[in-house]
Amino acid sequence: MRFRTRLLAMSLITLAIGLGALVVAGNVLLDLRVHSESSNLLRARADAQIAALDIRSAGIRVRDTPNDPTLDRRAWVLDGDRVIERPADAPPALDRLAVALGRRRAAGDHDAPGDVRLRVVPISAPGDDRPRGAVVVGQSTAPLETLQKEVLFGSFVIAGLILLGGAIALRIAIDRALRPVAVMTASAEDWGAHDLDRRFDLGAARDELTGLAATLDGLLSRIAASRRHEQRLAAEIAHELRTPLARLRLRAEVALAEEGDHAEAERREALRAVVDQTDRLTDTVETLLASARGELDARRGTTDLVALAAEIEDVEVRAPRGLPEAEGEPEILRRALAPLVENARRHARSRVTLELSAHDRHVRLAVIDDGPGLDPAIGEHAFEPGVGGGDGGAGLGLALARRLARSCGGDVLAEPGDGGRFVLELPAVPTSPAPRA
Repeated sequence: MRFRTRLLAMSLITLAIGLGALVVAGNVLLDLRVHSESSNLLRARADAQIAALDIRSAGIRVRDTPNDPTLDRRAWVLDGDRVIERPADAPPALDRLAVALGRRRAAGDHDAPGDVRLRVVPISAPGDDRPRGAVVVGQSTAPLETLQKEVLFGSFVIAGLILLGGAIALRIAIDRALRPVAVMTASAEDWGAHDLDRRFDLGAARDELTGLAATLDGLLSRIAASRRHEQRLAAEIAHELRTPLARLRLRAEVALAEEGDHAEAERREALRAVVDQTDRLTDTVETLLASARGELDARRGTTDLVALAAEIEDVEVRAPRGLPEAEGEPEILRRALAPLVENARRHARSRVTLELSAHDRHVRLAVIDDGPGLDPAIGEHAFEPGVGGGDGGAGLGLALARRLARSCGGDVLAEPGDGGRFVLELPAVPTSPAPRA
């Protein structure tokens, strides 16, 4: 069942329950009112009938009054057990019941056959505590019951019309209320597929619709950021693969072009280099993909940066004694360091130096070259994919180096100095205090 249908059904059920409660309450109140008016009328007729009696210890006598026909209709007067006055046209069953109630002195209102209600009022002579007789008056309730039935029927008809009108009004209101939601949903779906830069831009959430718009804007922003992340990761991985692939091709071409006595040895050396480069390339791809998929927990391991720096050939390593280990998976940090070293080699005049230090609970590995250094105009743009350093010399793999370092809780920074200077900074592994003697 659609949400629109469920909402309409729940609204109509609520409206129907409310109307039903009003109909029931109204008719119950009407019934109570009818009974009260009927009792008041019977009481008044009984009082008028008693006022027309001459009540003495010797007996009860009916006085002649101008409105005798009105009083005598549906009225019984009993002196003791003797009926001294009764209506001429009373049905036998009603007459018997009225006389029986009068003889029993059953004070109060009683239901009688033929939609008639009787009221019995015992009467006593002055100074006599015991009832001398009784007055019984009757009143037909047929008109009132007919009125009640008509009111009940009319209540149901009016409630049905209100329910029908409410259904139409609710359907229109719900359609108008949900139309913007449907439009926003369709727009968000279309933008998500074709234009992630579009936004509703309705400002801060003020109601349900603006809250939905803000939520959809946030969702579109996260989707756009995720897509940019994928595109940037693809560009960084492509750059990481481009250099080793170019080296493989160059080495193979050189081996193929070699002639003479050393050709076979050169080809063998080239093949060994190709195997080594292929292994490194495979490790690089697996590391990058595992990191991107979250299969490799970048912060799970620890790394000895001194040992990591010692793996790199043709560089000078400077490290103090007792340098703490750094937090981070070794293979990820190896891949983060590789672009920094490659960038330094590309722009160095004669040497590349790896300088390690520890400061403020961090371990720092500075990659220094004696080249021209980073162009100040580039600054942080050096860490964007596809940004070249020109004479200032920023490498294309710096974006990937920073991404991997940050996945380990660290960062890659460009610092001023003579030549190029890029620093891999990582949290230091806390050292346990020495036990007391």
